[in-house]
Amino acid sequence: MATTEPWAWVVLFAAFMNMFLNGSFSYSVGVIHIALLEKYSEENVNTIAWLGSLFSCTFALLGFVGSIVINIFNVRTCVILSGLMSLVGFGLSSLVTDINHLFITFGLIAGCGQAMALTGSMVVAGYYFKERTGMATGIVTSSAGVSLFVFPPLTQYLIDTYNLQDTFLLLGAIGFHSVVCGALMRPTQFEIKSKFCSNCKDTKRTSTKKIKVSSKFGSLISLPYIFLLVSSMAFGIGLSTVYLFLPHFFKQSGSATQEIAFILSFMGIGGFFSRLLLGFMTNATDATILYGSTFGIIGIVTLFLNKVTSVGSKIAYSIIFGLYTGGCWTLQHAILVEIVGISKLSTGYGINMMMSGTGYLIGPPIIKLMVTSFNDEYYVFVCAALVLLLASSMGFAIRLVKKSVALHPSTDKQVVVGDKDIEQELIEKTNLREFEIVRDNQDTCDAEPFISSTEAEQCNKQSDKTQIR
Repeated sequence: MATTEPWAWVVLFAAFMNMFLNGSFSYSVGVIHIALLEKYSEENVNTIAWLGSLFSCTFALLGFVGSIVINIFNVRTCVILSGLMSLVGFGLSSLVTDINHLFITFGLIAGCGQAMALTGSMVVAGYYFKERTGMATGIVTSSAGVSLFVFPPLTQYLIDTYNLQDTFLLLGAIGFHSVVCGALMRPTQFEIKSKFCSNCKDTKRTSTKKIKVSSKFGSLISLPYIFLLVSSMAFGIGLSTVYLFLPHFFKQSGSATQEIAFILSFMGIGGFFSRLLLGFMTNATDATILYGSTFGIIGIVTLFLNKVTSVGSKIAYSIIFGLYTGGCWTLQHAILVEIVGISKLSTGYGINMMMSGTGYLIGPPIIKLMVTSFNDEYYVFVCAALVLLLASSMGFAIRLVKKSVALHPSTDKQVVVGDKDIEQELIEKTNLREFEIVRDNQDTCDAEPFISSTEAEQCNKQSDKTQIR
């Protein structure tokens, strides 16, 4: 096992704080929603509801924006920009008076800041902790459980003490602290090599090296990745539906508003421990088994939600729901690293988050429309349970495909690259099991001004045939 460099732990702390300070404002959307209803009492209630829904889903729906920034620049730039986006988005929201303008400032700009913060924190954990990705992402995502306790009451306190406009401004200032967190995330050797190798390709070198590769995965169009995307949309539909309709369902069964808030807070407790425990468990257990099992269990439990009537049973369901859904992001990240590799992690994660965000956005209205004829809100949760079971089945399907590929590896392919740095990039960016490197004895490299003399020298080195197993 490779040694983890000391600075990686500083980056892990920065990723934790980045997600805590700027990646979890969506937990306060319910408090902000009530304040918006009071401020814009003359507006249509559905309009205000769509505004909250837009902000709630952009953290996932716009995750690809963070991926694009990471691929062009690096994680540090992505996280710093997330702080700037949050400051600008919330700052402008404190100035506008037309609710339609809030769809741009609050829903899109500030929401995009949330998405970039989340994507940056998750990707940098994979870059620095390649062999302990589950543990790292578990620690990072556990900050969301802490945020669930901190930000809703803090946001309510700010609204009561000041007003909604000043609260927007203060939330933007809090999110702006991501700039400090991003500054601590110095680019990894992998990022530097990727940029350097990309530049080397533009120098029109004449060196050639043939690499015969037998790789299991590493493709964004592979069957396991497609299964993961389907699962992501399914659990996005299921989770958002439960989150949206559960408070009203509990109210219909006799719970008061304050009691419901107290009951739902236990989801945060379950989610906090779930993120940590599942993160560490992925180092010893296949993440796809954990992924399929957790969604399968909560799907089955949700089918019996009509039996949950007492306060104790409601608290128990909230804890179980948090335990078996809170770690989904941790498990997805670990599965992604295994399927697409490190180099495609940012792109793969962004697409995956977009699918989740789509589920978050379209799930509740579609399911509500499907069950209106039943005149019983319980059937909303039946549909939610079924899509959670679909997410579970996709997790197990990924496991089966992985085993099939392991037994029947793909055909060897010839890949032509230019130098040792690109060789190292190829090693790091794919999940190679066996490959043979054959380098020509006449490697040459034309060094451009942006390549140092040392790098040019390394590019021109020759070596004999190397066998790596």
